[in-house]
Amino acid sequence: MNFRISKSLLFSGIFTLVLLAQSGCGQKQTPSSTGAAATPKTEVVVDNVGQDDVQLYIYVDGRTVPYKSVDIRVRIAGYLEQLFFESGAIVKQGDRLALIEQDQYQVTLEASKAELAVNEAKAALAKANLDRGKQLVDSATISIEEFQSRQAEFQTAQASVELAKTSVRRAELDLQYTDLKAPITGKTTKNLVDVGNYVSPTGNQSVVLSIAQMDPIYVDFFISDRQFNDLKERSGFRKKFDEAINQINKTETSKISEENQSPQNSDAGNIIRGAFDVALSTGVDVLSADFSLRGNIVALVDNQITYNSGQITLRGEIRNPLLRIGDRDDYMVYPGQICRVRIPYEKVRNAILIREEAIMTDLDTKYVLIVDKGMFTPTDPFNQPLKDKDGKPLPAYETNIVKRRDIKIGRLLDSQMRIVLDGLKPDETYIVKGLQRARIGMEVAPTTLEEYNQRRATEAGTVTVVKTEEPETKLEQTAESETSQQ
Repeated sequence: MNFRISKSLLFSGIFTLVLLAQSGCGQKQTPSSTGAAATPKTEVVVDNVGQDDVQLYIYVDGRTVPYKSVDIRVRIAGYLEQLFFESGAIVKQGDRLALIEQDQYQVTLEASKAELAVNEAKAALAKANLDRGKQLVDSATISIEEFQSRQAEFQTAQASVELAKTSVRRAELDLQYTDLKAPITGKTTKNLVDVGNYVSPTGNQSVVLSIAQMDPIYVDFFISDRQFNDLKERSGFRKKFDEAINQINKTETSKISEENQSPQNSDAGNIIRGAFDVALSTGVDVLSADFSLRGNIVALVDNQITYNSGQITLRGEIRNPLLRIGDRDDYMVYPGQICRVRIPYEKVRNAILIREEAIMTDLDTKYVLIVDKGMFTPTDPFNQPLKDKDGKPLPAYETNIVKRRDIKIGRLLDSQMRIVLDGLKPDETYIVKGLQRARIGMEVAPTTLEEYNQRRATEAGTVTVVKTEEPETKLEQTAESETSQQ
């Protein structure tokens, strides 16, 4: 009997709770309030589809090469007496670099000059004898044979003078070669021979140092044959090629005439000349690298496509900034550095742009989630329609709905923006963050990217303040506890 009474009371309580739930405690339900209570709106961060003119680039690897490189090699033999440069220093053209012992070459020069003076005196005497001989032969005082002998003596003396002058000039050059000077402006290596060593042009220690001219500096980079053809195509090579072919057809010959090889038609080989940008290898992803160095393509190094790699080498030239580091000047770029080269390829007008992080993949299809106005039917967490107190489904209302949009993508830009070839229009709203929480057909609460970044910055600033003050608070509490214990 007690069990039956308890069971009746239990059913009565459940029935009362159901009636209270249906009545809603006397409050009128609205679609928005009921829907919000049952399924809260999911917050997503959105951005608008952009449209702008963008420049496309070809990215290739490159290596820096010195503009000029010179080995300072001795031209005469002797002991290295003195060095006038510091290892790794920048020297200017004409600066003194090293000195070879000069004593023996100075003595040789003085001896050559003395020999020249002797020969000039002999030549002067022979000239005087020849002049007197002309008068004597006219008066028949001497024979023709004796006059010719005096004439030969004078010519021999003149030749001796010229030979002595040559010896003096050679001695002067040898003395000059003892003083080594920089033929170009550039950066030196360390000295390859120490002071006191014997050097000679043919010995093992013939090179004292090397100098590399680093401003300007070359950049050699490699592009594939396909990229090479694309660059030529977009630079007007096709027009030049068609003109040459038409000229051949007109002359009805299988050989290219001299006219076709003239300078106005030979520009096709250098038609890819133009500006390019360089970023040094810093361990950073190329898409975030700083392409701050700008130069010009100056040469096509190779005359054929390499068979194994299918590449061809181009050479560009950039200015090398000179920096002040401590008490010395040094160049920013060194020869042999690996770098990244960016070549302007094509300019796209009115390109449709979205952020790369918003693109999703479904097998081989790229798509984005956009936020658009649409009709939404309120449902509970089990996807069942919500009902009012009369048991009728709540009406649908217009709100922000997640929709899928398939797209066709193009090139990725340095700014991490992706060109969209088809599927989106300017100013449409797409989801950037919160993609994992968003579902197609879901009602969402969109927040702009600017508002999201501003909120994150504010939160970061708040956290920083708390972290800064926390150690001081702990120290104060510790001090107070120690004081109370005392």
